[in-house]
Amino acid sequence: MKRFYVVLGFIISLFALCVNFSIASQNQDVSNFIKYSPSMKDIVSGKEINLKDYLNKVMVLEFFETWCPACVKAIPELNKFYSNIQSDQKLKDNVVFYSILSSSSGDEKSIKDFIKSRGIKYPVLFETKPQLSYNLGVKFIPTLFIIKEGKVVYSKVGSEKADVLTKNLLNFVK
Repeated sequence: MKRFYVVLGFIISLFALCVNFSIASQNQDVSNFIKYSPSMKDIVSGKEINLKDYLNKVMVLEFFETWCPACVKAIPELNKFYSNIQSDQKLKDNVVFYSILSSSSGDEKSIKDFIKSRGIKYPVLFETKPQLSYNLGVKFIPTLFIIKEGKVVYSKVGSEKADVLTKNLLNFVK
């Protein structure tokens, strides 16, 4: 039985190592990926959002899909995280937060229904051409990036508690 846990621990460690190398690395300059990525539609407001307009802010980009159980499980913590941003004037003035999903999640109507049924409070962008997610190396979902001055300063595969995300975010806001 002990051998089973040793092997299991090794497999989990190997997986975690692979995950960490599969996404944009810390301090990687991704500003060109953002500058040249196509605009995306905010599913709720219907507005076209171009992320290059926010390169002067700290960006939090969370990639997810509606069919992903781990992504669905992360929604309550992301709602709290977004609420933390909105309730702190310093964060609200200096941070933009967008959740991004692709067409593999369905059409706009089914995504709107999903957003409503799950009580998502944060903006959700629809990436019809997965150019940005490809360029950032998103291979697993959910994946979250904090980008400051065009550089990845924090990345996380999997969900995280809102308080931990907020604490990490505060490290990067002037």
